[in-house]
This record gives sequence, C-alpha cells and structure tokens, in this order.
Amino acid sequence: MNTVSLTAQQKKAIKYVDGPLLIVAGPGTGKTSVLVEKIVYLVEDRGFDPNRILVSTFTIKSAEELKDRLRVKLGDKVESMQISTIHSFCNKMLQTFPEYHNFGNVFNVLDDLDQFIYVNKNYWNYGLKEFASDIDVDKLINFYNKCTENDVNPSELAKYHKKKGSSERDLAIAKSYEIYLGNLLNPNDTRLDFALLQREFYHLLLKNQDVLKIVRDMYDYILIDEYQDTNPIQDAIFKLISDPKYNITVVGDEDQSIYGFRGASVENFRTFLERYPEARKLELEENFRSTKEIVACFDHFMKPHRTFEKKIFTNNAEFSKSIFITGENSQEEAKNIVQWINDLVKNNNVKYEDIAILFKSVRLHSTDVIYELENNKIPFLTTGDSSLLTQDEIKDLIILMLYVNSYKPNDYQKRWLFDHNVLASDFLGMNEDTIQKLNENVDIYNLLESFDHDKLLRLNISAEDSEILINLRNLKKQQSRNPVSQLRLFYKILDATKYHYRLFKELLTEHDGNAGIKIKNLSKFSNIIHKFEENTHSKEFKSLLYQLGRIPERKMGDAASFEDLDAVKLITIHQAKGLEFPVVILAGVTNRRYNRNQPDDDFIIEIPKELMLDKHEFDRGEEIQRTFYVGLSRAKKILAISTIDGKGSNPSKFIDDIGQDLFIDRHQFDKKLSDNEHYEPPKEKTKLSYSAVSSYIDCPFRFYLRDYLEFQTPTDYYQVYGVIVHNALKKLHILIKEGNEVSIQDIIDTVDLYCKDDDSRKKWRDELITDLWNYYEKTSEFIKEVVDVELPFSYIDSDLVVNGQVDLVIKNKNEEIEIIDYKSRYKEGLHRMNVDIQLRIYNVALNNKYTDKIKTISAYTFKDNQQTRFTNTEEDLEKTKELIKSISGSIEMKQFKRNWHGPFCETRTGKCDFYHICYQLEEDVQNGE
Repeated sequence: MNTVSLTAQQKKAIKYVDGPLLIVAGPGTGKTSVLVEKIVYLVEDRGFDPNRILVSTFTIKSAEELKDRLRVKLGDKVESMQISTIHSFCNKMLQTFPEYHNFGNVFNVLDDLDQFIYVNKNYWNYGLKEFASDIDVDKLINFYNKCTENDVNPSELAKYHKKKGSSERDLAIAKSYEIYLGNLLNPNDTRLDFALLQREFYHLLLKNQDVLKIVRDMYDYILIDEYQDTNPIQDAIFKLISDPKYNITVVGDEDQSIYGFRGASVENFRTFLERYPEARKLELEENFRSTKEIVACFDHFMKPHRTFEKKIFTNNAEFSKSIFITGENSQEEAKNIVQWINDLVKNNNVKYEDIAILFKSVRLHSTDVIYELENNKIPFLTTGDSSLLTQDEIKDLIILMLYVNSYKPNDYQKRWLFDHNVLASDFLGMNEDTIQKLNENVDIYNLLESFDHDKLLRLNISAEDSEILINLRNLKKQQSRNPVSQLRLFYKILDATKYHYRLFKELLTEHDGNAGIKIKNLSKFSNIIHKFEENTHSKEFKSLLYQLGRIPERKMGDAASFEDLDAVKLITIHQAKGLEFPVVILAGVTNRRYNRNQPDDDFIIEIPKELMLDKHEFDRGEEIQRTFYVGLSRAKKILAISTIDGKGSNPSKFIDDIGQDLFIDRHQFDKKLSDNEHYEPPKEKTKLSYSAVSSYIDCPFRFYLRDYLEFQTPTDYYQVYGVIVHNALKKLHILIKEGNEVSIQDIIDTVDLYCKDDDSRKKWRDELITDLWNYYEKTSEFIKEVVDVELPFSYIDSDLVVNGQVDLVIKNKNEEIEIIDYKSRYKEGLHRMNVDIQLRIYNVALNNKYTDKIKTISAYTFKDNQQTRFTNTEEDLEKTKELIKSISGSIEMKQFKRNWHGPFCETRTGKCDFYHICYQLEEDVQNGE
C-alpha cells in the first residue's frame, strides 16, 4: 500500500480493522481513495483472502470504477472479490442457494421501468379494478416498494386497515400487496423487483440457519460505500451477515443522504454506533476538490444541521467568492445565466465543457435556460430530461407502427403523435412533390388505406417513394394475417422504409452526427419495446401504446446526445452526486423549490410504523436541505447560485443561511481559470464480455449494433435452453467438486431446480435428465479433480477490459490443468463459434492463477457428449493477445466493418435482424457508391 499522499486521518481509516468502523466522509475528502487503499491494505498487508471480501456500492458504475482502480493495484485478485451493488449481491446469493426457495435461479429481475410496465399491465387483477380510475400506478408501486423494503407482513397490513375501518379503496390496496407478491413469486414466471430481490435473500437468511452460517463464513470483511443511502432491509442484511465478527467498515456522509424518496434511511447511518458493539467513528474532513471560498460556503450552510459534528476544511488556495445571479422572472434569470456563461468563455478562460448547470428537475425547470442557450448558439447536453418519446424519429416510428397494426388513434393520441407531418419526415424520406400530392389526397390518420398501387401511379408518385409506401401497405396485410411481435415489427418497418439504412449511409459517408443520435434513439426505443413484451407477454400494439402513454417521464429515459462535445451540461443534483466540475451554477434556487417545509410522505395509503423495519419519520425538508448541500459541493473553482426575485417567486431561505457576505455579483467576477483546471471527462476502459468479442470477430458491424449501440433483438429458443443447461451443469460440477456421490435422484433434483415453469418442463425436463446423467457418467473419463466452477476473470489490455466466467477448470487424467467451456449444442456447430479463441482468451486471463501451467483447453458439446480439444501453444497465446489488442484498437477507432455473407447473415433460425441494412449497403458497394 502506498501511503505517501494520504493524510493521517485517511491512514487511520485504512488501517483500522479491529471491529466495526463508521467513516464519516465529507464531500471531496477522498472517500473512494480510502476505500481502495483499505481493500489493498486488507489483501496485501493483512493477508485477507480477496475471495472473502464483500464490497457493496450504491451504483453499478461505482462498482466498475472501484474494480478498475483496484485492478491497477491488485491485478487479477480483484476478480474473486464480490464488488457489486446490493441488488447484484442478493441476486447472486439467491442463485447460489436455489434449493432453498421455490424459483430456483431462473428468474427475471425487474428494473424500475420493467416494474412499472408489469404493474400497469396487471394491477386490475390485484382486486383493484373497481378503483382503477382513482389509483396512480406510480404511487401504487412506491407503496409496494416501501412495504417490501421494510419487510411489512402483507396479511398484517390488511388486518390493520380492516381493524382501522379504512375505506373500501384503501383496504383493497392493502390487500393488493399480497396479491402482487404472489404474482411475482409464481414459480412458472418468477419476477423479482429490486426490493423483493433483497427481501427474498433476507428471508432466506432468517429462515435457514444453514444458509446464514454459510454466508457468514463466506466473508471475513465487509465494506459498504454510500452507507447513508442504504434502505432498512439492506441494513438488516449487512447486520445479519456481519454478525458475530462485525468486521465491517461503512463509509458515507449523513449530510449527503438524498435518496429517502426512494426508500433510503439516513437513520441507518445516524444510529450505526448504537447498533454495532464497540464501533469506532473516524471523520474525513479535508476537502481536496474545492477552493477555500466554496468550502466555506457549503460548510457554513450545513454546520447547524449536522448529527455528527465536523468541520470541513481545505488547504487549496483561495480563488473567488461565490457568484449570485438573479432575475425578476424565470426568463430573465435564464438570460442572466447565459449572458454570464458567454462572459466566462470570452473573458475568463472557461470552456463550455467546464460548466454544469444543476437543477432540482431538468425536465421541469430547464426550459427557459435551454431556450436561451439555443438562442445564443451555445452547445449543451441535457441529462434527466426524459425526452426520448418527444423525438421526431420515435414519434414517426410509433405512427408507422400504428398504421401497420391497423390501429385507430383516439383524440389524445392524435394530439400527441401527429403534432408534425409524418409524410414530410426523414423516416419516410419522400420528395417534396410526393409530400404535396399525398397531403392533398390521403387521410393522414388512415394512410395505408388511402391508396393502392394504381392510385400511386395516377398521382405520378416517384418509384422510390411508391416502393416505401407499398412496402408498408404489404407489411400491414402481413401483420393482419399473421401478426408478429412488436419488436419484430420494429425491424420490419425499418426494413420497409430503409430508414436505418439511410441513417447509416449518412453516418458513414457524411459523418452526420444527427444521424448517429437518431440511431441511438432507435436503439433505446427497441429496449423499451423489449421490456414491454417481456413484462406483458403481449404482441398487441394497442397494449404497447397504452403503456407508452402511461409510463412516467422520469422512468422513460433521455434521448441520446452528442459525445465528446465542448458543451454546457444540464443535469439534476441527484445525477451530479459523485461528480465534480470546474464551474457549477445552481439554477432556480427559489423558496418554492428549496425549503424545509416539505409535505410528508405521499403514500397511497398509510403503512403503520409498527409493521416497518424503519420506525423513524422521513423528513422531506431535511432531504431537500441535504440535496442543496450536495449541489454546492460539486464545484471545484467557481460556484454560482441563481434565483428569481420578483412577483410570485422569491429566493430560497437557504441562500440567507449561507450568508450574503460570501457572495459577489456576477459583474464583479474577474478571475481566470488556468489551463490545467479545465474539465477532464473520466477515462473509461471499454468493457466487453467474451461473447461481445466473439461477436466482433464474426461481424464488427453486428457487434456495433448489438453490443455497442445495444439494439435489442428478440430472444430465441437457444438462449433460454442454454441458460438452463448452463445452470444445471454448474450445480452438477459443484456437487462433484465437493466430493459428493451423484445419484440419478440428484440429477432429477438439479434439473427440477432450473426447469421451474410449465413450459420448460414440458419442452426439456425429461431430455435434460437423460442428457445430464449421460454426461455425469462420462465425467470420470476426463475429470480427476474439479478445481474451479464458474470462475470470473478479466483480461486487461490498455483501454480494453474483457470480462467473463470460465465454466470449468479441472485437473484431467494426465494431471494437467484444463479449461473446459460447455456448449448446449452438437459438435458440428462449433466451427462457427470461435471457441478456440474463446478458450485461449481464458488461458491468457488465467495465466498466473495456478501454480501449474494451463496445458489443455477444450469445448464440450452437451447434446452429443463430445469433447473437442484445441491447440494451446505459446504461439497460439501470443496470437490471441495480438488479436485482443487489434480488436481493442479497432473499437477505439470505431472501425465496424460489415462481414457480408458471414456466419450470422443467414442461419437456421432465420436472417440476422440487421440483414437488410447490410444488404442495402452491399448494393451500394456493388454499384460503386
């Protein structure tokens, strides 16, 4: 561990491992560095096994950043650590103990959007049909999550409301919670929302002492980042598994707890010392981020409201007092903000990308600022505006789906979708003459019924435009006769209109940035359609359109934006948490938005405290105060607060709490940033799974669409079957590794763990039992000892990280270490799968893992019980390293060449979903374009 640049207090926090530790880390005090160095200290200096360290982070991104920083210091030791969000950890634990619950380890995890779509589709069946018009689905979901995160007993909740004499509506909602849980936990179609994922693991620990003992024995040390934002059931899980050793360090800051509205409880942090025996508290108070004036500003604001006394200070130099901007209304405020931005760029060596404007809500509060930025031709990026469905290309696509599905829009849908002329859209790409003639001769709401081939000829519509219109009309007929899923239809419409082909042509030939943005938006929309189909099992456009109209904007997602752009950032304070910027402007700091007199929790019905894990009242006013504090502390060099002081609006009292003497007027600001103080975007390594690498080898263009842009494609039979086979083999290999004699009953039990639903049992159960038993009987021919099962690895090459898991590592009959990868197919299908490269990447990644050198690599095809070995010479491995380096460079340079007539163009399951784009681009090549 390198302690040269650490403060004395940071060193204490790193080296204290003799019991529970609460690290109170103020903003900009090097919290992540301390966490990294503490893990390094545990492994390198104290001899802790990396495999027995559990690290929980607040976000997936935080977990990945932590892993990247640790890989530099610990190498491949990081791969055996459990570094993840609590949701990922609970998911892994439930999959580790499938025999202890009813849904095995084949279940779907619902994110926020999945959950909304699922509940919106099904809540009428929860006994709420009579009250549907009086129920806000978003609030209903918040109620369900609050109950689950607090382990509320559903039957006791219903009894409480019945005894209380609640209204029929409230009693029905209370009873609906139990129905909701029952639907999610249905063994035939198990779905776990994030809260239920945690509750199920918590109950698993409470109800099974054997499991609790195993999990406790798995970890010698636990570290929790952003502890102030944990919810009650998460805290209960950590308390349960850290007992009795209590080798646990929690890091956070109660002043920065801003997720109470999502169920987090700041009381977990505040009461830690009371609940953990002999716990110690250490404060990190030296801020390395901000100037003296900025630190004085946010510390003075929060000082009177702290639970744990601390004094944030900095040894950074002075620079400037904070800036105060005001206007008589929101329009004038926006003008003054943008005028000051112009001044900064012109006179103060500030770049646009140095500036972040923080809002309480971008979607609700940024309109006037955006107008002024556009009016002044200032580039900007927005995050948190939930604008995907407002984009023309998405509206156009929805209209075309409406046409092809023969759907008649109601008045609301007409106002929403037809606010511009789809005939004149880029999506159809028709010429001006065609647009004028169609405008005069068709019904825009029934376009495809308004013409036939003869009418197009009489109107003298061009051949190119006629082809698109006839393609859509034919697609409508096909959909009427033999309907396909809306995701399949999504690709068919793109093919019929050639829209994605035209976008890619523009992108490839003109380097049109707008074309790239539209392609990314189409990708985002493909994911929404996929979520709809996965969570409703519906192919109907009517149902999809209903869902799109109901999804709250904050769950919908943002439209794509330009990357690597010198642009002002518009972002919410919540999204800015953990980030820092040279210049921060807190906009719209009015008393209406920022005050301590906030309404109480607005739950759809009462949840009595006696039924909840968290007995404390949530103070929304305190959280708004902490949110403001987080916004202030994002600034490195220049901090500005902007407000409205005029009719109907006045500045927030929070500004008075800071003190007017800490501000200057924007016209008084005369400092300049130095050239080394500009914004530096975080450098992220490209992270790929092995399957993505294989996809790039097969067809870089397909990789670009599926793995890079993340277009969602329909799930096929082989993916579902492959997951079940994979899980069954994993369970069997663990039994062998543990030295168990495996019986036919063990095989049956293993298959039944993963063939849970009626459909998979009917399709595959008997066949899998036979195949798995046949495989087990053959294992004695080539396995002497199972060394590792499902071993995670990463291979790092400059800016590329290849992650994956090795199915099996054995000691074979020749006493050699051998890597085996399993395929749920026949041997004849191996030739098109790049398995040899896959196995050599595994070998390269695990090169220093074992004392003995890895001598043999092989693939095992499950359907015919065949083992195929591949060469594994030093020359092979060097070529593999060069290949990875070449792929890394090509991805960095965004080289995504099409592999026309490659293995995925046409397969036995049909054409590639992107076949027609390639076909059109290939025609251009053949025509010399």
